[in-house]
Amino acid sequence: MEFPNRKSCIDHYEAQFPNLPRYMIEIALDYDLRQQASEKKPLTGAQRRKQKREPKAEPVKREINEFIQDALANAKPLELDCATIVRGEDYQAPPNVKGFVEIDGEAEAKALRAQAAQAEQVQVQESVESDEIKL
Repeated sequence: MEFPNRKSCIDHYEAQFPNLPRYMIEIALDYDLRQQASEKKPLTGAQRRKQKREPKAEPVKREINEFIQDALANAKPLELDCATIVRGEDYQAPPNVKGFVEIDGEAEAKALRAQAAQAEQVQVQESVESDEIKL
């Protein structure tokens, strides 16, 4: 399908696939354009030399890059789909809990540890009581 410009192409595929993030559509479009360019016949030596002398084209500007640069410049967190982008010095690592992916913070980790300790105490008391009954 051919489109008059890049924006109309991206808008069309956003309507077709509403759950697909815009940046993924842009990446797929760029990949497709590169593949089409590589299917052309090979350049002659003179054409390659001329191509090397010509200045390189500007990189493709995407909206996602503008949002990220703006967020970094203003030191504000930026949420894209499921990820939150923050500056390195603002990042706070979650506490490590063995066997779990920690998402709720330190309070949840302490509650899990307390439950495990309480369950262990109950098991010890039950084993002591069962030993007394056997004697």
